[in-house]
Amino acid sequence: MTDTLKRSVGIPVGGSPISRKRPIAALAVVMLNIAVYAITSYENLFLQVSDYWVSAGGFVPSLIAMPSQWYRIFSSMFLHADFFHILFNMYFLYIFGRAVEDALGRWRFLILYMVSGVAASVFHTAFSFIGGATAYVIPAIGASGAISGVLGAYLILFPGTSLVMGWGFLFFPIFFRMKAAYYLIFWFATQVIYGFARLGGSTAVFAHAGGFIAGIALLPLVVNKERFLQFKLTRQQALFPAFIAFTPKTFKTGGLGRTAKTIVVVLLASLLFGTAYASTGLSIQGDIKSATVQYAFQGTPYMDYVGFQLPNVGDQLASVSLDETRILLNRLYAAELLYNEAKAGENVSLNNWNLTLSMRVGNRPVQVGLAIIRFNGKYDGDGFLSYGVGELETQVIFIDYYGKPSVSDYLVNYSFELASQTVNLTYITQSTGILSLVATAVALAVTVKKDRELALIGEEPERFWRPFSSPVV
Repeated sequence: MTDTLKRSVGIPVGGSPISRKRPIAALAVVMLNIAVYAITSYENLFLQVSDYWVSAGGFVPSLIAMPSQWYRIFSSMFLHADFFHILFNMYFLYIFGRAVEDALGRWRFLILYMVSGVAASVFHTAFSFIGGATAYVIPAIGASGAISGVLGAYLILFPGTSLVMGWGFLFFPIFFRMKAAYYLIFWFATQVIYGFARLGGSTAVFAHAGGFIAGIALLPLVVNKERFLQFKLTRQQALFPAFIAFTPKTFKTGGLGRTAKTIVVVLLASLLFGTAYASTGLSIQGDIKSATVQYAFQGTPYMDYVGFQLPNVGDQLASVSLDETRILLNRLYAAELLYNEAKAGENVSLNNWNLTLSMRVGNRPVQVGLAIIRFNGKYDGDGFLSYGVGELETQVIFIDYYGKPSVSDYLVNYSFELASQTVNLTYITQSTGILSLVATAVALAVTVKKDRELALIGEEPERFWRPFSSPVV
């Protein structure tokens, strides 16, 4: 493959003999992510992750108050929604990660990667108030936050490198050279703008922004000064730089250019304001019932997480993503075993209780049979089930193409255990907001004061873009 073709698809080229080291850490992370994706998506023919793994391993903001659920901060970093999600994430991790790993070393690169992933979850929690209370119970997955940390580090280390971008115009591809700094800043700006404008949809854009900020803020802490000095001395003696992902035009190390730095500072300042607002505790107020449900459906084990704001629990059940969980909770709620103000502070035990539930699907009434084989529950002061264990059998409702419901002529079996606690949204938003505020302030200081010191390839004065022409051979 020629260097021109490699550049056109973003494959790194060039370098002196000492740059021939394989990016072991970056490749290891890529392979680990691919292996986890294979395990979690094989049930869906590797096209998308199964709902079970999203429920069991996705990061849910309201769970940050429960130490037993902190594993989700790390597990969510290795789960991906579908084939294209992991494809593009791993592509960018390799393209930019190999350069950052070469500059920092394997272990320091891994530290930056993992801590950036943690910071992404913290930022996501701090800014969840923008989406309202329901945003605190939606699982988030993906390595994008950790990879964003690598991108933030790359921006400071190599702002003067360039990319060859390809754009399809009708049937004709057009290639042009663009500064890596502008590409990364444009991407960072879209995350910030989409986040504040609530245009991100199901994408955790503030997690991306938080990871990017962490990558910048952590850089002075993970840099090996002796290694940096060695690289800078090598650059003065070598014809080509030894440690970059894309070949620059000059070897000037001036840090971020004035325009680039101004844009980054403005974006960081806007996030600084947002984190300061989250830190005040005024951004969102109230409690949420955070519940972990472990159960067996027809003998198959499941685990899920749900959250509700009182008193309108019934209206929120429809948002439970896993069908098996939604059926179980619907039956418990309809039988007044999930939430009932009259049961506040009580302990309830039931055995062999048969009843017929009157439920509605749209505007249609439906009669569903339910048999509580055994149930033991304890209710908190609001009447919500704080701990319950039991077994039940129930009919299942089916809805046809025209929206007409029908009830199964058989019963399905559940054995379940549910544990919940009251989570104060103000507290978790304020706590994560303070951490995000500190990280953003440090990133702002690094951008303003340390960019020249940390830059291995600084920006050069040139146009925003220029046409890419293939060298004559």
